[in-house]
Amino acid sequence: MDELVLEADHRTVMGKKNRALRAKGIIPIHVYGLDDAPLSLQADFRRLVNVVRSAGRTSPVIVKSPQGDPDVTLVREIATHPVSGDLLHVDFLRVDPTQTVDAPVPVILFNQEVAPGTRGGAGFVTQGVYEIMLSARPGEIPQHLEADCIVLESLDDAILASELTLPDGATLAGDPDERIAWIQPPRVIAEDIVEEDEEEMIDGEGEGESEADSEEEE
Repeated sequence: MDELVLEADHRTVMGKKNRALRAKGIIPIHVYGLDDAPLSLQADFRRLVNVVRSAGRTSPVIVKSPQGDPDVTLVREIATHPVSGDLLHVDFLRVDPTQTVDAPVPVILFNQEVAPGTRGGAGFVTQGVYEIMLSARPGEIPQHLEADCIVLESLDDAILASELTLPDGATLAGDPDERIAWIQPPRVIAEDIVEEDEEEMIDGEGEGESEADSEEEE
């Protein structure tokens, strides 16, 4: 991927006055981290959106501004309007290209339809985790990881975070036993199991009452 560069300007307005900026197609951004002074900046809406979409939360972004040397960053927080979904603010975390950093990486499943454990309607593949935390140098963080569901042969099988293939230089930063995907039994089967358990409980209660009644008769 080509180097992602974001040209930004110094921002002098804060708080509610940022609404006026957004009305002009300018979005507030914040750069912080590495014990350096935080920067309050602003960037063109279209350019910012293109950079954020391309970078995700895994690719480095070079933020250039009149306030000093360019900063190597990762997208850390994206604030959007809760109703309209409009972009409100973006935070960029400064990173050292030579040091590892923890970052969330999306996990994509494939071969769900042909997983052996789904044959004959035995169940369907369920994804429980959609991203995991990896530790790697900024330029070595993968855009995503893949999990092959062909290994799911029965209802007892699951793909764990520790079983994912990681690129060189990356290590797992989260729980290695976190379940990424598994075979979920059809709902009708699950309901049948519950009903059977309830029937067994009722039968057991009935037997107990009969014994008590017989003792009273004696």
